[in-house]
Amino acid sequence: MNTIAAYTKFEILGAIRIPMVFVALLFLPTVGMLLFVVPALGDDPVAATLSTGSMCLFTVLIICSAQYGLGIADARMKPWGGYVRTLPGGPVPKMVSMIAMSSVFVVAGSIPLIAIAVIGTEATASFLDVLLGLGALVLAVIPFSLLMLAIGYAVNPYLVSVITSIAPIILAYLGGLFTDPNSTGGFTSNVSPFIPTRGSAELVWAAIGDYTPNALSMVMLGVWTVVLAFLAYRAYRSDEGKRFR
Repeated sequence: MNTIAAYTKFEILGAIRIPMVFVALLFLPTVGMLLFVVPALGDDPVAATLSTGSMCLFTVLIICSAQYGLGIADARMKPWGGYVRTLPGGPVPKMVSMIAMSSVFVVAGSIPLIAIAVIGTEATASFLDVLLGLGALVLAVIPFSLLMLAIGYAVNPYLVSVITSIAPIILAYLGGLFTDPNSTGGFTSNVSPFIPTRGSAELVWAAIGDYTPNALSMVMLGVWTVVLAFLAYRAYRSDEGKRFR
């Protein structure tokens, strides 16, 4: 536990040294709220509430892709990143600490979006619903952080930026974050239950509104989490073997 706490402190201190990065990560979700949710759905309490949850989950995708994908690729190319890998503890404390830091950033990043929803829309959610929604967002950090960990350690560092730039948008689209959550037709409705984004989104929607999660989406979210955890662990170990043998 002490090792995890030390790694978490290290990750948070390293991140807050460049606060403008965090502000830049919130640009797309904030623009999405101001340009699409507020003018188009602001008068519909149900749609505004669920769409705010979708934008908060989009924030999770962006933060994870930047922190894990780009952050790990950058560390792999610098001597300091190699030195950190020699510290005791193995991959588990490192991964747990990064997930913990992402959770903190996701909660902090959701506050401006919630404020926009409160001020500019008719979204309705109790304080308890908001807390449950934030908890669902923290749970959503786990599969997407594992995905980006796998990409960050397995892919050529020079290609990671390309993948992590488009991955959040593709995952959000296929998961149905940009469409009506209750839609039952179309390409995304047929594909989304098999995408981890959908399961996470349905947990958020169920927490903040009157929405019943799809059993298939929940099962696939669990399957994806287990698979991605294995891939992230193997990618970390594989990269470690290449660089330190």
